[in-house]
Amino acid sequence: MKGRYVVIEGLDGSGKSTQHELVCKAVENNLAIREPGFTPAGEAIRSLVKDPAIPRSPRTNSFLFSAARVDLIDTVVRPAITSGQHVISDRNWLSTAAYQQVEGAEAADVLQLARLAAKEFFTPDLVIFIDVSAKECQKRLFARGQTAKDYFDSKGVDYFANVREAYLDALQNVGHYIVVDGSQPVDGVYADIMRALKANLPQLF
Repeated sequence: MKGRYVVIEGLDGSGKSTQHELVCKAVENNLAIREPGFTPAGEAIRSLVKDPAIPRSPRTNSFLFSAARVDLIDTVVRPAITSGQHVISDRNWLSTAAYQQVEGAEAADVLQLARLAAKEFFTPDLVIFIDVSAKECQKRLFARGQTAKDYFDSKGVDYFANVREAYLDALQNVGHYIVVDGSQPVDGVYADIMRALKANLPQLF
């Protein structure tokens, strides 16, 4: 039996990575991955796209993220799922669609690249979007230290509010998704996610 492909998404500061880690501890026979990265080529691209010293257009970033995704799908995701292992991903093409659209890339171009890169995994078995307001994410990131504060100051709360709206729009392109209230305490968010997983994908447990 093939494995299942689950994606956990959300703004920076939404608690996405925390929930990803918790879910991976609960799901049997899973492979935890993140985008962009995880493969040697993906990690090299991740370093490049995170380097502010290298000027790039939004279209360039879209292609870079997609290149990393091709490598991850071809060398990790498809083989794992074919072998029966469940893949739990921290981000996927939805992040690219949301962030790069707000940066100025054409939504249709980003979606076309996502379809080409992800192939049959364009639509995961389930996407869990942890929904938190931009202001709450800002508050959480500020609490982490000056680096996070500088990051948010450089973009502004309105930018991330627009990214949230772009996320909600992009979700309409996937068949199965759940929006979870991320303003709750960690345990409450986790409980909602586990209920959604058990109701929609009982084979994970």
